[in-house]
Amino acid sequence: MSKKEEEKLIKRLRDFARTAGRTCADCTEKFPGQICMDFNTFVCMSCVGIHREFQHKCKSISMSKWTAEEVKKVESGGNLKAEQLYLAKWDSKDFPVPEANDVGRIRKFIELKYRDKKWFSGE
Repeated sequence: MSKKEEEKLIKRLRDFARTAGRTCADCTEKFPGQICMDFNTFVCMSCVGIHREFQHKCKSISMSKWTAEEVKKVESGGNLKAEQLYLAKWDSKDFPVPEANDVGRIRKFIELKYRDKKWFSGE
């Protein structure tokens, strides 16, 4: 793949992030630069490290090599779609979205949200 083709793929991801990933999917951090490929969500540096602890595949928007298939898969997802599935039964009063610097609460939130599927609805 040529450098120009790689740059086009990264531009597509950045453009999609402007609408589908302005805030981290798992905390309050703005403008995340990482993608959790397991859920096609945009996540920040703190959250990407935690996702990796759970063996989730993650990539950097600008530092990773991308294929057209991967970009298309990410474009079929986004934070809102993941939220509609994994937070369908969630009430912020029960467990508010963690602050960006609260690693312990972020870890627990990711565990409940994705591993335990506490608020999941596949409907």
